[in-house]
Amino acid sequence: MVPDALTNFFIASAGAGAALLGLLFVSISISPEEKITPNAFVEKRISAYSALLSLTNAFIISLVALIPGTFGIFVLIFSVISFTITLQNGIELLRPHEGASSLARRLILTFLDLFAYIADGYYAVRLIINPHDSTPVYALTTLLLVVYILGIIRAWELLGGARRTPTHMLTGHPKQQTPSTSADENATTATE
Repeated sequence: MVPDALTNFFIASAGAGAALLGLLFVSISISPEEKITPNAFVEKRISAYSALLSLTNAFIISLVALIPGTFGIFVLIFSVISFTITLQNGIELLRPHEGASSLARRLILTFLDLFAYIADGYYAVRLIINPHDSTPVYALTTLLLVVYILGIIRAWELLGGARRTPTHMLTGHPKQQTPSTSADENATTATE
């Protein structure tokens, strides 16, 4: 049972989730061959899947929270699905592949996703056991914010946004990007 004080939060969260999912679909549809096809780089494909899964998770939880009655079973089902897919994607990221980023970075994001879905499931079970306890609902609101942040980070990576390490964020010096081969080809054709 959702407390009346959180109804507006879930309405806003469902609207934000729908908008972010729409933007993600537009982003992917611009160049799907680079992001979701089997020929795409593994990390781009996993970033697309993870962003889609995170934003869908937050959207679905927010939406079912607005349905009168208990919503714990829906949260539990979706947290198990999200956990399973994230675990499969995490295993794929651990395998050596072309263009792999550091192992630590891959593990951190995957473990954060997995932890969020485990926590979703834990609070869902608490909601199922005691549907009138509002504590798990408040905890889920915090988790929704974490899941949105993880989804936005993954979407940023998908778009090719600059990655920053904690050291670079503290010092204000962005991580240097290496020029891509396509940029070198463009420079070569421009001089010819």
